[in-house]
Amino acid sequence: MKAIPLFREKRIVAHRTTGELGTIEIKVWKFPKTPNYPDGRKFSLFLVSNRKVVVGIDNHHPKGPHLHMGETEVVYDYQSDEQLLGDFFDFVRKAGFDL
Repeated sequence: MKAIPLFREKRIVAHRTTGELGTIEIKVWKFPKTPNYPDGRKFSLFLVSNRKVVVGIDNHHPKGPHLHMGETEVVYDYQSDEQLLGDFFDFVRKAGFDL
């Protein structure tokens, strides 16, 4: 079975106070579970502004699910696709960007 795209979106957003523009790119795929991807999901959700990561969540091997907040990375507890999208959009709003 090949990877099945579940969600893909790209959009431009603006910071609510500075007007600074950012790009959101979201990709979520479903595929057979493997030791590297035990949830059967591969995902990459990022907000980039001025060529810098503002916030991102991804699960590439070997790190597994993790959250990028600027230069900082911490483990992300993936629960579901719905939670993943909700968490990402919450982080985008907390960073000051309107959706």
